[in-house]
This record gives sequence, C-alpha cells and structure tokens, in this order.
Amino acid sequence: MLQARHLRLATRFVRHRFEDLHPYEVQAVLLNACNLKCEYCCCPELKTSLLTTAQWLAVVERLGELGTLRLKWQGGEPTLRNDFGELCRAVRRAGIVCAVVTNGTQIAERPELLDDMDEVVFSLDAVTPEINDAARGAGVHAQVMRAIEHARRRPLRLYINMVVTQRNLHEVDAMLRFCEERGIGLNAQPVSFGASYYDEGARAVVPHEDEIRNLYRQMAEWKRQNRPLMFAVSTYEKATLWRDYNTLSRRSDAVCAMGRFYVHIEPNGNVHPCVQHSADFQPKNVVYDGLEEALRHVRRHNCGDCYSAYLNERKALFSLRPQALWEFARRS
Repeated sequence: MLQARHLRLATRFVRHRFEDLHPYEVQAVLLNACNLKCEYCCCPELKTSLLTTAQWLAVVERLGELGTLRLKWQGGEPTLRNDFGELCRAVRRAGIVCAVVTNGTQIAERPELLDDMDEVVFSLDAVTPEINDAARGAGVHAQVMRAIEHARRRPLRLYINMVVTQRNLHEVDAMLRFCEERGIGLNAQPVSFGASYYDEGARAVVPHEDEIRNLYRQMAEWKRQNRPLMFAVSTYEKATLWRDYNTLSRRSDAVCAMGRFYVHIEPNGNVHPCVQHSADFQPKNVVYDGLEEALRHVRRHNCGDCYSAYLNERKALFSLRPQALWEFARRS
C-alpha cells in the first residue's frame, strides 16, 4: 500500500508544516473557455483575463519552493491552452504532483497531452451515452471513452467526476460498476447552485433534498463495502447531516483549512480559499500583490463549514485524521 511517493510526500509535508506558508494543495483554473457547454455550467460565459505562460511558470516554481504537494489544473477545459504541456512539465519539475480535470475530448484526439500528468480526472455524467450527451453535448461520451482508454495504457491515477442531476441519479450505481471494472476512482457530486460556475438556468435538474441526502447515505454504505468512491465514510456521513443543500457553506469565525493548506487560483491570478468562493473577502492577486501576500491574505476569511465532500476530505486529510489518511493511501 505505502509506496516511495507516499514517503516523498510525507517528507515534504513535514518539512514545510511549520513554515509561515504551506499551500499543500492548489487548484488552479487556467481559463474559463471550454469547447463544450454542459447544461449546468456557465463557466464558458465567465469573462476574465488570463495569466501568461511566464506568470504561471513563476507561480509554479514558487509553489514548489513553498512545499505544494499537488496542483490540479482546471477550466473551462485546461487542455485548450497551447502551453498546457509546458505548464504540466513545470509542475512535475517543481516536485509537485500534476493533476488535471478534463472533459477528455482533446485527449481523445491527442493522447500525447497525457505525457506530463500524474493524475487525470475525467468529467463523465453517465454510462449511458444518450444520458451523458444530453447534458454535455452530442458525441461527447464516445470521445471520453477513447480518452479513458488512452489513459489506462499509461501509469496514471485515474478518476471520474460525475455531476449528479435528476436525469442521471439512477446511473450512479452503474457508473460505480464501470469504475470498478477499470480501476478508476469515482466522485459523484450532486449539482448545486450559488457558486459562480453553475448555470442558474439548470435549477430544474437539481435533485430533491431527500434524493441528495439518500445519495450521500448510499455512498457511505458503498464505501463501507470498499467500493472505489474517492472519499472516506465519515466524509459522506457528514454530508448527510447538512440541513439545507441550497446553502453551500456557513460563515463563522471557525478556522477553516481552506486558505491555509488548500487554495484556489483563478485564471486572472486571484487567490480564493476554495472553489466555492463562499468567503466574504476581497482576494489578492499573484501578479499585482505577489503570490506570498495573496497566500497570507487568503487565510483570513469567514467561511467556517460546508458539506462539499471534496473540500471536507481535504480538511480531514490536512488535519491528519486517520480515515482521510487511509483513503489517501488507498487512492494512490
């Protein structure tokens, strides 16, 4: 179970733990543009300026010096940038695990895009092509299948991110079986609203509150059966206790790991505590304010708690909770 990479990451974690800044995990959005328009996503319509290649390279190099363990490129569709391969190589050169969230359509035609990655998260919303393509676009399912097969031929850690709506709620079990058969991890994530990247016009497809709660209960049970869901039982159980799924987070004075151990960088260089952007504060920018000043500033926000399985798993991991550490080792 434990491998040399775990020891390298653990050594890096300990070496930087007591330093002033330790952005262990960074989610970085390269651009909002996308070659798809999923029914629940308005990311392609969000206009913003973009950091240049040189600016991103400088950020990545400094993150490596600050002890970042994992950097995940997102979009939009990050593989649309002409410098995507160069940026991935820079991440690995800095000693950081290079991950990407992608719709897979570019990889289907250009598998060399996988050359400089360590982890790939494919966006796929259904095993049934017609259901997936109704949400994500005609022919997308077939392209993602080709991309997944390209990736499976390489020594990569693979995951699927499934956005769950009323249209595909009944497909979660089938998607889990699909992942089991291929050695892929699954994150099934109910669609939600209130964050800047979700299209408010798609509220009609959000599952009912009792459906969301039952899904989290079912995922906790599946995890007890050692099925390949990405997070710990305790993470899913916490989500079942959230009172109102229309409220993404609770603002409070409680200290949150987001902004201290985990940060989110926008395409223009603004640094937020997490992808939900629920904190009440004005971000600072890696170019205009400097990376280190932006990282110091992002630690001070008033978002105290949320039900996001992804974010809660990160909080547990960086708090060194045993279940989260065990899941990290299993996923790797």
